[in-house]
Amino acid sequence: MTITATELAEIDALVFAPDPETVTAGELAEWLGLTPNRVSALAREGVIPRDADKRFPLRASIRAYCDHARAGATGRRADADLAAEKLRLAREQADKIAFANARARGELLDAREVATAWRGVVVDLRAALLAVPGRVATRLGMNREEAVALDSEIRTAMEALAHED
Repeated sequence: MTITATELAEIDALVFAPDPETVTAGELAEWLGLTPNRVSALAREGVIPRDADKRFPLRASIRAYCDHARAGATGRRADADLAAEKLRLAREQADKIAFANARARGELLDAREVATAWRGVVVDLRAALLAVPGRVATRLGMNREEAVALDSEIRTAMEALAHED
């Protein structure tokens, strides 16, 4: 952005003027890049000084507006952190609701319930396997040593399965 000679002269006049110049809301609006209505609103809010004639001291008004803008920028940074935390909380709440809905539809199961059910299956399977040597020995007319050997092999296989990672 380049500054024209006229604009530079206006800036010099402002900086080196002995008395603060007062301007209308429209003129101040041009300096600040705002609308005259916004300048008036800022004056009502006490952000920008205004005299009894509803004129604005140019330097003081620009300084006050800059301070106001800086404070707003600092607040927006804090607001951004707060907004990020609110977004994180909203996502966590959405996840919680999604899990509850999936469970209600039967798409998710409770790990403790699944573990309890599998424990029952494993206990039943163990009992059925340990009964095999006795049934086979009776059916085939095996002697006691052969039945014990079969029982031992089944127990060894079950132990190996129990200790696999």
